[in-house]
Amino acid sequence: MTGPTDLVAAFPAAGAGGSTLEELEKLAARRGMAYVELANPASLEALASGEWEAASVDRLRRAVRAASAGRVLLVGHCMGGLSAIRLAAGLDPRLGVPVSLLAVNTPCPDAAGRIPTMSGYSDAEIAAVLAQDGFPQELLDDEDMLAEIADGLRHDATVADRLAEWIGSAGDLDTLHVLSTRGDTFIPPEHCVPWHRRVSREFQLTIAPGGHALDHESIGVLDHALDAVLATARAGVA
Repeated sequence: MTGPTDLVAAFPAAGAGGSTLEELEKLAARRGMAYVELANPASLEALASGEWEAASVDRLRRAVRAASAGRVLLVGHCMGGLSAIRLAAGLDPRLGVPVSLLAVNTPCPDAAGRIPTMSGYSDAEIAAVLAQDGFPQELLDDEDMLAEIADGLRHDATVADRLAEWIGSAGDLDTLHVLSTRGDTFIPPEHCVPWHRRVSREFQLTIAPGGHALDHESIGVLDHALDAVLATARAGVA
């Protein structure tokens, strides 16, 4: 007789989508885990009003019931990691199952609640960051397309800034797993290491090769990170 299903609930990076969550969904399927993708707060108003939190918890409850899940793994990529950490506060009793956290290339807010941000970047500066991460150059060369992409990222970055401010002023986390990749030029490992100061019990950090977004070539490091999260949860630490 098999045990309860593990549910992977994933938040994307700013701009949504991307190869990291695509590969994570495939990885969850290969491991026999249920999967649901959640949305980052759409606006400052949705975050401040509690609308985003209520909708996210409702979606998680429905996913837990549908999968008969016995455990939830909240996984967030970059901005999504901030969303996951924000939502995780007090989430276990609301869902009725234990919740573990994995943040992928997610910056730790400094003492003032600040993180590296694109909220004040020009279109050209955003294009430079995206180009370093392998974003299709033909899209970056299209001025109208770039303007649309940059506007969306600046909007999301403003919301990420507010999430970081909240986390910066909140209490410590009990446990946290962080995956950081050396090739991420915008959120390099030095922005992820300080999470150890924000965790009161178990903290695990993996620094591995790869860029900001994980693809099929680097998905093995995410597979190992999930193993670490599950091992901690099964040991009753998370």
